[in-house]
Amino acid sequence: MKDKKKYYEKYRKYYFCEIVLLIGWIINFILFSRFYEESIFYVDKQAKLLIQLLFLVNYYLNDLVLYLFVSFLLMTLNLLVILMLCIESRKSVSKQYKIKYIMILMLIIIGINAVALLKTIIWPLFLLLFIFSLTVVYIIYVITNYLYEGKDETYEENELVKKEEGFQTKEEAEKYSKEFLSYWAEDFEKNGYRLVNSIKKDQKNEWYVEFIVQIIK
Repeated sequence: MKDKKKYYEKYRKYYFCEIVLLIGWIINFILFSRFYEESIFYVDKQAKLLIQLLFLVNYYLNDLVLYLFVSFLLMTLNLLVILMLCIESRKSVSKQYKIKYIMILMLIIIGINAVALLKTIIWPLFLLLFIFSLTVVYIIYVITNYLYEGKDETYEENELVKKEEGFQTKEEAEKYSKEFLSYWAEDFEKNGYRLVNSIKKDQKNEWYVEFIVQIIK
């Protein structure tokens, strides 16, 4: 129960962001649907798609720009939240399966709205918008990943690099330690360090894990 509470305290900001974005998607979709139903009434349904699109752009340019911008903003922010969650998940191997569920939920929300918008005759504009949004987020990801991976950290012999507390049983601490070592040991070895764990009990009768580094000679 305590572990579950710690998990939600750690990731509640992502849940909050996603709830805000979901509300934004719903409001934008409702307003856009009303606008689209009114504007599409005057479009010649027998004309080619390009003619219909030019008609809407010509007579409803300001409204279209507004909805396109809002959609781009929501899309980009949604993908950025997923990106930050991915980066956060790399720092902690605990409860990664739950983190994946959050990301899947976010992608489903994006997918539903994307499909709904792409079913309109303005789909070429939305398609370009989504591609641009994905490009922007991908560029941010590449830069962030480069900075994250390229960070050359140096450690002293037997330096403490991480301490995880609050385990109720030794088995829980051992499980976390095993997962953490399987995830990070190889990265440390590439930089000339050996990652060593130590499991102890504190004054509150709770177990904790310490990870220290030793220089490979």
